[in-house]
Amino acid sequence: MNKFKTLVLKASGTNCEIETSFILENVGFKPEIITINELLLEEKKIEKYSFIVIPGGFSYGDYTGSGRIVSSIIRHHLFNRLQNHISNGKLILGICNGFQILVKSGLLPNIEGLWKQEVSLIFNDSFHYEDRWVKLKVNQNTIFTKNFPEFIYLPVAHGEGKLVHNFKKNILDRIGVFYYVDKNGNKTMKYPSNPNGSFDSLAGIIDNTGKILGMMPHPERFRDGRQFYFDKKIDPFGILIFENVYRYIKEEL
Repeated sequence: MNKFKTLVLKASGTNCEIETSFILENVGFKPEIITINELLLEEKKIEKYSFIVIPGGFSYGDYTGSGRIVSSIIRHHLFNRLQNHISNGKLILGICNGFQILVKSGLLPNIEGLWKQEVSLIFNDSFHYEDRWVKLKVNQNTIFTKNFPEFIYLPVAHGEGKLVHNFKKNILDRIGVFYYVDKNGNKTMKYPSNPNGSFDSLAGIIDNTGKILGMMPHPERFRDGRQFYFDKKIDPFGILIFENVYRYIKEEL
């Protein structure tokens, strides 16, 4: 079995599966785009994947809330399979709508170990869809962000990205991976550097095992330096996440 097989899980309304698969292939993964309905017919298929990515979009139109329907399907039909996936040292990444799905299913961050929803992602403070590049501060002490620079740029594109929680600082220090910062590199609640009003400037968090990452910015949209349209040319930071996952799977699984 090819241990670099990756599941790109989509539903009706998902719209970022193609570029997600493209960046995975660039790194060396063997991605397979599978709909959640297909997966329900053969749940055991999850076992053959070492990496699961839930990409962005508007699953089922977000008509009952962003990611709510897919998270409910996961909760009632696939939860044990995904728990086993993590317990076997395998990884999950949720991007934008995928992040919303992970938190509403109870997979992320699971600080209390009860597999229930502990945080949420709600409407941006602007009540507008926000689509721009943002500057982020990075916690480099995770599988996904090993050897990252302290600050990176990634694009965001969402209407419900405000992360709300009631955790204390010691918990935030454990789960925080990406933070919105101003041009001077300071964490900020000010718009537009913080595009949604997320508490404590959080743009991405990790679970208590370090194996599940959820983030609102889109790393799959920055695989080539030419995609950064400002005058200053910078490294394509998005692809680094996938390279780190590839290295982890190669060395640890």
